[in-house]
Amino acid sequence: MNSPDRDRGILTRDDRDYLNGRKNLRDGSERNARLRIRNRTRNALYDLEYLSMALEERDVTQLAVDNGERDEAIFDAAEDLIAFAFRLCQRLPDSVDQSTDEVFRTLIYDGIEKTLEEDHRILDFDLELKYGDPSIAEAKLQESIHKGKPLSLPQLREAVNNGYLDDTYIFRPLDENGFPKNIDPEETLSHDDYR
Repeated sequence: MNSPDRDRGILTRDDRDYLNGRKNLRDGSERNARLRIRNRTRNALYDLEYLSMALEERDVTQLAVDNGERDEAIFDAAEDLIAFAFRLCQRLPDSVDQSTDEVFRTLIYDGIEKTLEEDHRILDFDLELKYGDPSIAEAKLQESIHKGKPLSLPQLREAVNNGYLDDTYIFRPLDENGFPKNIDPEETLSHDDYR
């Protein structure tokens, strides 16, 4: 049962009431409550390692299944765990190296891979994230194409599907030098290649 009045998990009933706005605290008490919630959350996240790696399969199955049916409340809570992980990624300081979706994609990929390592399975999946203003994402993609930057497979798929690329040039037969037939090699280079 997922209600604010359930037994204590990471948060006490009072903590949930405070976060839901059903309980007001004075300044000092509020500061202490927020610190306590952050500390418990941090420790709970550290405990996930034990749950993901050491909790017996029968216990995991009993969490996932209730009376022979998928326990919807548990999977809703798992969605909230993923949502919180994404919020953590969003709050990282700005980085030139990785965007929020790249950090989150790596987090999800590595988390799944940890679980599969125990079974010696191979991980092969594609996680495509899209959020934010589509016109900004489109402009960034078109800028990457214009500047000749490498594209990820999802970006390449989006570019082809939306007609950002003229694929008639890309799929021409190649000559013995690796250039498309009937094309002057100098036409395939941008002005940046002559520097």
